Amino acid sequence: MGSARGLPLAGEKSPEAIYRQTSSYAPAMTDERSPGGSAIYRHQQAAPHTGGVAHANDQRITEHLRGAHGGESMVFHELVSDRVHLDVHVIYPTAEQPYYLLCTSGVSARPMNVPASVEGADSWRYAELCMLLPPNWTPTQEAFRDERVYWPVRLLKTLGRIPHEFDSWLGWGHSIPNGDPPAPYAPDTQLCGAVLIPPFLIGDSLFVAQGEPPLHVFQVLPITAAEMSFKLQVGLDGLLDRLESAISDKVLYGPVDPLRPSVV
Repeated sequence: MGSARGLPLAGEKSPEAIYRQTSSYAPAMTDERSPGGSAIYRHQQAAPHTGGVAHANDQRITEHLRGAHGGESMVFHELVSDRVHLDVHVIYPTAEQPYYLLCTSGVSARPMNVPASVEGADSWRYAELCMLLPPNWTPTQEAFRDERVYWPVRLLKTLGRIPHEFDSWLGWGHSIPNGDPPAPYAPDTQLCGAVLIPPFLIGDSLFVAQGEPPLHVFQVLPITAAEMSFKLQVGLDGLLDRLESAISDKVLYGPVDPLRPSVV
């Protein structure tokens, strides 16, 4: 059986990038490269605040998610927002799609600062982020007191603010560690970094939203520290090849397994 990456996903790949922390703010441009050739963006201090809180086109996002996953849904509304209002949609499992789909609504509230050197830069300026979670996940406020349950929501919201807080961007192949050095997202997992990929398991029905401006929904694929280091050496395709050699596509690109061991 071929890789799920063989699906005819629309659009060309944007350049890979890696995010690290530094001591001063800088806009989204860099000459630093990893051994695997990925651009490295270093930021810590926030960009100047432009004032106001922007909202995404939530109706467009809601209709798009209905077309990609047929489950019942709810929204975790953000009570206090900075720069962008960032909600998280939760779509419940169905018999045909036996997993939760979590998706942000707010990353696309403002255009990202995609470098002009990126081919088709205008088509990558608006994005949202998603994750697939197992059917035994518990999306309740009481359960969210446990970081072992809440961390996927926290991760989506944290990543979703990066482009606007640092005047930067997120796209295909970008990887973001959970701190420097990276720390596990929760006490029960080795996962401590994230790679952004198209939602290979679902395909274009989720990756590409209808309408204008162009909007892509990237899947957040959590990885371990060793896997993050491996990506720095060999690039995204090398990492995905290694992952696919050890994990079936339905498991790798399906619901997150926080207990999975590192493949590196």
